[in-house]
Amino acid sequence: MKFKQLLKVISSLVIGILLISCKKTETVEPPAQAQNRILSYQVTNVSGDPLVGVVNETEKTIKLYLPYYLYLTVLQPDIKVSEGAAVSPASGTLVENILDLFDQNKNISYTVTGKDGTKSTYKLLIEVQQGDFKLEEISTATETTELVVSRFDNPALYIPWSGDIPSGNIELDRSLIKITLIDEAQKEFVINNNSGYKLFATSSALTYNLQTNTFTDFKSGVYKIKVRFYSKTVTLKYPVKITVK
Repeated sequence: MKFKQLLKVISSLVIGILLISCKKTETVEPPAQAQNRILSYQVTNVSGDPLVGVVNETEKTIKLYLPYYLYLTVLQPDIKVSEGAAVSPASGTLVENILDLFDQNKNISYTVTGKDGTKSTYKLLIEVQQGDFKLEEISTATETTELVVSRFDNPALYIPWSGDIPSGNIELDRSLIKITLIDEAQKEFVINNNSGYKLFATSSALTYNLQTNTFTDFKSGVYKIKVRFYSKTVTLKYPVKITVK
């Protein structure tokens, strides 16, 4: 009797297994992709292979690494988006204010509108693979260097430096280098590298001869000196005194 009951149990288990194995396999569809995505971002105004940005869909960012030795001041992007979507600014629109972005630590944003009307915004994060540079102090903690500027005297603002500088192209260097004098009220006066006595950069120093017309609304006073070379900026710790006569 017990043997018959055992056979019934085994038979039921076998039939159950067979029934389960004969069930139709259900196909689970993957979740639909958003229709407002940036699929790829490449900078094409370079020789050889384009520079490829890394699109982070979760963070909604595009990380672009720029080799500093290319000294790109304009980017021409090729942007691929979801089918039927549109991106603004459009693919191919030049990013012309790269140096200003470095100065102000700002990012470019792209908005993608899907064919279903949904929108998403991505930030372009530019990281320049540029080494640091150093400026040698002109003044000290106890002695402030004075430069006297007059109609007859155009003293040289001479700043020794070292590091990944300069590019070796004099005209290019003038566009990549920005020297700013900052007064005690934090007002900034930017030197025009191409006016009068032009900025001269070597691998060891920056030289610019100050003139009475170097700036407008410029007065005698104590000034800190800030230097930007491409994407990097350094400010001297100790100020200089500039006297205008």
